[in-house]
Amino acid sequence: MEKSVKRAKRLRDVRYFESPEHLRPGSPMPGYAGELFKLPKDAIALGQRIGRKCEELGISIGDADHLYVCLTPCIPEASLLHTDYALERWHRFVMVGLASDYSDRPPGEQLSVVQSATFGAIAALATRGVELLPLLLQEMASKGNALRVTLRTKETKKYRIRVEQDIPVHPAPSRVFARIEERATSRALEVQVAQVRFHDDAPSLVDRLSLVDEVLTIHPRKSFRAELIGRDYELPLKVSLRELVEPGGG
Repeated sequence: MEKSVKRAKRLRDVRYFESPEHLRPGSPMPGYAGELFKLPKDAIALGQRIGRKCEELGISIGDADHLYVCLTPCIPEASLLHTDYALERWHRFVMVGLASDYSDRPPGEQLSVVQSATFGAIAALATRGVELLPLLLQEMASKGNALRVTLRTKETKKYRIRVEQDIPVHPAPSRVFARIEERATSRALEVQVAQVRFHDDAPSLVDRLSLVDEVLTIHPRKSFRAELIGRDYELPLKVSLRELVEPGGG
């Protein structure tokens, strides 16, 4: 049990596939959803938001950090079918039933069905953090496309600092924000510090936060991938807190 818990990864990516029949070991790789079921354009971003928020909250489905929801008409709508099918250890497939009339429904209803199916799959597979799913569902309902993923936080005697990003519908870029709140007055400053073409590039730009002489420095990660991504940006990202500390600022 201890080894299993230690090996557990945070879920960080959710994608949607489709298959007309059960997936079994040795089956060919299913295609992305779009032929059997016409998903609304928001569905990809929905899966990305759910995956990244699960990563933020520490929700795990075991030793896989990618959840591949395979939609199928071969089982009743909203039912789940576990499968051992996987191409890599970090993949976890689960089959979810959809009715054949799914593509004829209004886009809002289509998205709601996919979201419910995703949360149901995560709840069924979760090995850690399942109790956080209702709170995440509530946050997604209240914020919609404005939902943000927290990348880093820092608290000092004077400030509360949060760096976060949104995950919009493709092809809009993902924006990275720094929010600094002065603890004594609750005055806050929010600044967009970057925008990235792909949502999962943002974490490479944000690692350690330091505050010197009222300037917030956002240090990038140190990895080969982070260095490749960082070439397109002026790093480290910096934010002046002058608006908060000068009279009349904020």
